[in-house]
Amino acid sequence: MAKIRVGLIGVGGIARLHAQGYKDNPTGELYAVCDVDESLVRERAQEWGAQQAYTDYRQLLADPKVDAVEVITPHHLHAPIGIAALEAGKHVSMQKPMAMNVTECDALIEAARRSGKLFRVFENFRYCAPMVRAKELLDSGAIGEPLSIRIKFIQGSMGKGWKVPYSRWAWRFDEAQSGGGRIMFDAGFHYFGTAMWFLGEVEKVYSWITYRPIRPELANRGVSLIRGVEHVVGAAGARKEEVAAPDEWLIDSPAVVIWKYKNAEKYGTFEVVTSYDIFVRSKYTPEDEWVEITGSRGFIWVNRNTSHLLDRPPVVMYRDGVTTEFSDMEADWGASFVAGVHDFTDAIVQGRQPALTGEEGRGVIQFCQAAQLSAKEGREVRPEEIR
Repeated sequence: MAKIRVGLIGVGGIARLHAQGYKDNPTGELYAVCDVDESLVRERAQEWGAQQAYTDYRQLLADPKVDAVEVITPHHLHAPIGIAALEAGKHVSMQKPMAMNVTECDALIEAARRSGKLFRVFENFRYCAPMVRAKELLDSGAIGEPLSIRIKFIQGSMGKGWKVPYSRWAWRFDEAQSGGGRIMFDAGFHYFGTAMWFLGEVEKVYSWITYRPIRPELANRGVSLIRGVEHVVGAAGARKEEVAAPDEWLIDSPAVVIWKYKNAEKYGTFEVVTSYDIFVRSKYTPEDEWVEITGSRGFIWVNRNTSHLLDRPPVVMYRDGVTTEFSDMEADWGASFVAGVHDFTDAIVQGRQPALTGEEGRGVIQFCQAAQLSAKEGREVRPEEIR
């Protein structure tokens, strides 16, 4: 059986993890890559073994050998590229968040319906082994009736790991390109999506969000800004990095979001803290999260996911006076991208819908933006208000 030939549109940092999903993929191969950075896209093509390299996504979509695409671009490009790909007869995997707003989500859903091609929103937490194990335990009734969920997200500092120049982060702090909210909208898609995955649809949301410049926070980890160049001071001495974060870059942290689920007296909370004095062990970014699910007979804790901040088993369950630890899983964050890529190409071959559907992705967007609107207007917001 011929493999599904996939094109990656966007070959920045996170695309490196997507590319890993094609190394030993029985149903898919990385056939083409595309990025506006010509030198980078050619470097990636050689590194990843892609047969074609393009600098214009329309050229990639015109290639008859491309069966499917993964869109891994800044958010404002998701809808136009996704719609064009569907209209070109390609299956589409869209990196989260699905689009900038509900209107664009609806346009993507309609384009997928017209094309008859598979469309899914890629959210790697759906494939993270600790999250998957927690969901399986919850659904099996291991802690009884689920009652509440708490999600904690921490941003800190790190030693080794990804080095992302601040110039590469610029679009994430431009609302016209990002949709707004580095945490509430960008990272928040993971957390609000997980909250809905575990306990269901949300009735109403209330939140408090602080927006503050990133520049003062950089000082907390030994960064001085001189003539627009970062001089990072560490154990090995000073080293230069790229252009520093402008004063207008705002981080939406600290923050607390609370919500009530539909048709039940069940509640959830999401807390965000940023402190560059907290060291986060990580191969990737200096961020991590943990989750606590309360049931009528006990608790499930997911102790780490993106990184390895807490030195504990990935999943722990307490029920009826007995604590059970689960370590028999691949808990590395990168493995979730490999699993997600495999599920995409497998689903195309098998003719089924993988997580998340366009409608589910739209619902998560509404949740994210309901949290933002609540903080802005100081009131409860129902996700269906976001239109």
